[in-house]
Amino acid sequence: MDFEKIRSDFPLLSRFTYLDTASSGAISRQVHKSIVDFIDKWLYEGEDWDRVIKDVVEARRIFSSMVGVKGDEVALVPNTSTGLIAAVSSVKWRNESNIVLAEHNFPTNFNVFSSAVRNGLVKEVRVARYIDGRIPIEEYEKLIDENTQIVSVDLVGWLTGYREDLKTITKLAHERGAIVLSDIFHAAGALPLNLRDLDVDIAVCGSYKWLLAPSGAALLYVKKELLDTVLTNCWTGWIGVEDSVVERMINGETRLFERPLPLLYSRPSSSASRYEWGSWAGLTVVGLTESLRFFQKLDMNLSWRRIQKLSSKLVDELVEKDFQIFSPLDEDRRSGIVSLVLRNSYDVAEILSRSKIIVSARPGILRISVDFYNDEEDIEMITQKLQELSKK
Repeated sequence: MDFEKIRSDFPLLSRFTYLDTASSGAISRQVHKSIVDFIDKWLYEGEDWDRVIKDVVEARRIFSSMVGVKGDEVALVPNTSTGLIAAVSSVKWRNESNIVLAEHNFPTNFNVFSSAVRNGLVKEVRVARYIDGRIPIEEYEKLIDENTQIVSVDLVGWLTGYREDLKTITKLAHERGAIVLSDIFHAAGALPLNLRDLDVDIAVCGSYKWLLAPSGAALLYVKKELLDTVLTNCWTGWIGVEDSVVERMINGETRLFERPLPLLYSRPSSSASRYEWGSWAGLTVVGLTESLRFFQKLDMNLSWRRIQKLSSKLVDELVEKDFQIFSPLDEDRRSGIVSLVLRNSYDVAEILSRSKIIVSARPGILRISVDFYNDEEDIEMITQKLQELSKK
């Protein structure tokens, strides 16, 4: 696979040393063209709403294939937070129940589940903490008990890039009667995934980072066996019901509004699409679907090996230059995110941006994220500049 040729499809990379996919991925010429063509047609002919629905169905299909699940187990929602809230709000909570979270989860997780405590749905939230840069399985064993209903673990941590052993955690959670929810925002598009093999019950992934698409969409996976069993208190909108316009299109109907739509006695769709509450942002859907088509052609194993090689080179060079690495050093826990400890991280990030090197600053750390479209020259550029700044 010619990754240097692929780089030419991302104009951003010719202008900047772009090492910030963990914040927002670069978009390709193809994604840009799909959005421009869509909005140009809208300008002169009106919105092509049928195209949006077709692309929703296509996005579900491609993403489900990427992560090893069935097409009817995926819903397209506006963002990761909406997906989490949609799924969690349909859980039938028991008295005295608790939730177990990983310390490396994105704040959305903590915010959603602290709301559950605040609203009296669950008794407590328990947090599995790092010990020497890892969360040992023993931490989960101590926290997960017969009252645990959800174990929520991001597959890749947003600050450290810590890659969790989800399969082991899922086995433990299931043995104790809990379901597992995972935010895979920093994993899908970066590393090969099979959610069925991991036995994850619910997963959610936004569009605009490693999937290299516009913001304004997320993909929600819900294991079909959970629908109407564990997940029963489902709120629905006009898109998420049986016999919706989307289901009509899938079934081959062309006059989507010819028959009356389901009203007072509607039922939730039998698929994960029940969580699609309302209409989508067409521009985002079109851009996301085009980006997912690109991933269909990408060899994810080769792409992941390239990311691993580049991130390992970055870690080795930073260690050699005496920088303190905040991310895991063990290869089995690494991802495309490499963070280092820097007290003045925001100042450094601003100086780097003036040199057209784009990274992220977070409290006390500088986060560098590597994707398949980066190369060794990018690694040399960032390490050289950081060394220069450390001597000032």
